[in-house]
Amino acid sequence: MLFSRSLRLRLLILILFPLIVIAASVVSWQFHQANRSAETVFDQKLAIIALAIFRDLLATEGENLSPATKALFEEASGATFFYHVRGPDGGFVTGYSPPPVKPKSASRQTNEMVFFVSTHRGEPVKVVQLNQQAKVDELTGLVSVSVWQNLAERREFAQFLAMQGVIIALLLVFTASLVVFFGIRVGLRPLKSLEDAILRRSSSDLSPIMREVPNEVRHIVHRLNDLFAEVTQSQKQKDRFISNAAHQLRNPVTGISTMAEVTQKTKDPAKINQRLKELRVAAKRLSRLTEQMLSFERLQQRDLKKTSIRIDEFLQNVSASLAEMVLSHKVEFSLSTGAGNTRLDVDMTLLEQAFTNLVDNALKHGGPSLSEIVLSSEIAKNTLKIHVSNDGDPVNTEMEDRLFERFEQGMEGHGAGLGLAIVREIVQQHGASVSYSYENGWCRISMIFDLNQTEYRADG
Repeated sequence: MLFSRSLRLRLLILILFPLIVIAASVVSWQFHQANRSAETVFDQKLAIIALAIFRDLLATEGENLSPATKALFEEASGATFFYHVRGPDGGFVTGYSPPPVKPKSASRQTNEMVFFVSTHRGEPVKVVQLNQQAKVDELTGLVSVSVWQNLAERREFAQFLAMQGVIIALLLVFTASLVVFFGIRVGLRPLKSLEDAILRRSSSDLSPIMREVPNEVRHIVHRLNDLFAEVTQSQKQKDRFISNAAHQLRNPVTGISTMAEVTQKTKDPAKINQRLKELRVAAKRLSRLTEQMLSFERLQQRDLKKTSIRIDEFLQNVSASLAEMVLSHKVEFSLSTGAGNTRLDVDMTLLEQAFTNLVDNALKHGGPSLSEIVLSSEIAKNTLKIHVSNDGDPVNTEMEDRLFERFEQGMEGHGAGLGLAIVREIVQQHGASVSYSYENGWCRISMIFDLNQTEYRADG
């Protein structure tokens, strides 16, 4: 858990672990080399001593090795050694007796050095034996010179060499650890500075982080700034929505409260009935306004449940469901399809709600000149357009740019200004756009789907 939570510890381990493995391998190799070096050096010294003893005996004609010569050899070899010389007749000439026993597996060759491991006085020793023709005490024959040393001394020498390597490796690892630790500490300072900058942000201050950061985290900071901007914008929209909603709800609630008080004070039964009817109408409007607000808010939280549909068939079903509402207002209603076999992947429930809002908006704000509503579709330059047109009163020119904003109304009416805002939200969630136009006495609201970007397919 600590390894996954601490970036500093993770970097330290990732850098030092390979270094420690390499250091351990080097130490193991150094120990092996130290043993080989000690073996080689001591064997060479034994061979030199054996040869020197043989030459010294020839020069003294079998006399014992002088103490001075032995001390010189020991000083040169760096360890105590022992020797044994056997004469041509097989008898003892000089040195220490008895010599280590030669294993049967060791070869016996004349004029060559033979090395073998044996024991002397219960201790393991390394022996070199030289067999060579010589004349000693007027006898001529094979003279055998054996020289040996305790193995413990060469092991100590090997360990000394190995410990030097271990100490050097440990010093290197320790130095590297300090360098890595402080290097990581210094290298991560920009992240600590970035952390401090983030900690200074709050729900009331989500300003972008403008300080210089390393290239490795620059894209993270850019994305973080984008998120800050999105959250800030979302918060502003929510605050504006709450403010507008409170303003929109205040008047109906105040009106209902006032009418309820007046009704309570009225004694005329006819006036009471009239007031109650007005109260019911006002309550329905308030209920409708509340439903639209909740619908708009839910839209921003909902994931689309898309289904592949043939768009013209869908428009026929929508027209059939809306026909009764339109005809009840004594307004003609017609459908003109031109999308052919084009299919769209859409959320049918939301898209049907969008058409319902458009038709309801036309009925409420079309005015006395409204006589016909037309629902149509067409394909032009790989673009699908679905229109809801009516011959009613046009939108005020100065309101056209804000027609699809929340709580904006293109003309006087009893609506809350959320119907077209909901339409735009639904259309945008489907990756399309919505626009308003007025031409030749007809108001037209169009949903525009770019078929190059929207998932679709055409049958046949």
